[in-house]
Amino acid sequence: MERAASEGRSAKLAEWVLPAACALLHLLCIQNYGYFRDELYYLACTRHLAWGYVDHPPLGVAILKVFTRVLGEGLIGVRAPVVLCSAATTWLVIALSRRFGATGWGVWLAGVSTLLAGVYLVIYSFNTINALDITLWALAVYIFTFILEKDSLKLWALLGLVIGLAFLNKVSVLWLVNGLVFGLALTPYRRMFLKPGPWLALAVLGLLAAPNLLWQTQTGWPTTEFATNARNLKMVPIWPWDFFMQQAVVINIVSVPLVVAGAVFGLRADQRKWAPLVISFLTVVAILLINGRSRVNYLAPAYPAVLALGAVAVQKYFEKKQLRPTWVFVVYGLSAPFYFALGLPWLSPELMTKFIETIPIKPPLEEKGPKSPMQGWSDMFGWPELVAAVVAAKGKLSNEDQAQCAVVTYNYGEAAALEHWKVNRVLCGHNSYWLWGPQDWDGKVAVFVHEWPQETKDMFESFERVGQVDAPNAVPEQNGSPVYIARGLKVPVPVFWQSIKKYL
Repeated sequence: MERAASEGRSAKLAEWVLPAACALLHLLCIQNYGYFRDELYYLACTRHLAWGYVDHPPLGVAILKVFTRVLGEGLIGVRAPVVLCSAATTWLVIALSRRFGATGWGVWLAGVSTLLAGVYLVIYSFNTINALDITLWALAVYIFTFILEKDSLKLWALLGLVIGLAFLNKVSVLWLVNGLVFGLALTPYRRMFLKPGPWLALAVLGLLAAPNLLWQTQTGWPTTEFATNARNLKMVPIWPWDFFMQQAVVINIVSVPLVVAGAVFGLRADQRKWAPLVISFLTVVAILLINGRSRVNYLAPAYPAVLALGAVAVQKYFEKKQLRPTWVFVVYGLSAPFYFALGLPWLSPELMTKFIETIPIKPPLEEKGPKSPMQGWSDMFGWPELVAAVVAAKGKLSNEDQAQCAVVTYNYGEAAALEHWKVNRVLCGHNSYWLWGPQDWDGKVAVFVHEWPQETKDMFESFERVGQVDAPNAVPEQNGSPVYIARGLKVPVPVFWQSIKKYL
């Protein structure tokens, strides 16, 4: 009795300490680097609230709008939502482990494996819809565990609500839906399909998804075009072996046995009570393997259930063999410096570059084109230099030309950065910026950022290079990017606008 009470207190302590520690980690480095490219884009989206955007649904933008109205558009206001998501995800994995039977140190193991998952450390370091995606998947799975014990219409409706919100954040939650369907269909739980619960959940999901689907219809299904272009033109093919090797690194190589043990345990334990959750995880793995061009973070939302099951499996094994768990936490502790250095913006750009170049494990190549030595962190650099180069170019124009001038950028990150730092009439053909149109630009004069195709230059009477962006820590395509002044558009503005459309 006394041992059970002690383990209960330990589990309760883990529920508070580990989520708080996770949030604190991100708060400590929340302002170390600058805005991530997508953060600036999301801020631009908050000025164009809609039921959808070319490359993502509306929920993440709406939440960002609320936070920035209260906390401002500084890094704290922008990143506060994902810091909260980091704590919530850690709590949910701990709660799942307790649902599966973890006690005492097993609960701590579930939380620590989440806290030190490299992919989670990166995702929660800046505002991205992937952060809320992970949290909502974990919440959906948590609710689903109660449904497996009690077939309740209220729980099914709640599950539909959570998945519907997840759909409004990221369409890939449909992978989870497929996984749960297969999880039920391939187990004795299939009898649930004869009851109204699953269909109620589907109806709630459809109701929440309807506004975004209507927006897609009204705008010509841009997200479908975006996804097709991204797969065919941007993403790099990945072989199954490489996929699994990358997952072993990003989830934390120490957690690989935990994931495997969780999958096996979930299929064997308690008359396969939790088998639908494992089948759901394996279904998502299969979808990503079949796709053949998946980012390493695509599997991240599916891990909470198997991490929690793995913690239970390891605890039961250690207790059966009467082994002490100390060394498990020691090994996780030894992995922490590596994953903190790689997954959090602690280091200076110079040290981060040296660290990535030194380690034998290289971040995966996910997209075509040159990569920065800093990998994804380089998307947080170069914005002040970009703004300075554009302002300098505009300074070469007469007052009259400045009043009429537009700034045309090649990608949404550049456009959003310029808008954030109050540059007027910024135009871009990339993703949702193309939908927002050319504003009131008359085509007489423009500053162009980036290198442009010759056919674009030929649309103007003159296209003169006047400067460049010098930002050594930025992505390669931005560092050294030329700046032009273009005059005299020779085709109608709508024709030019159609020519620069880029859903990618």
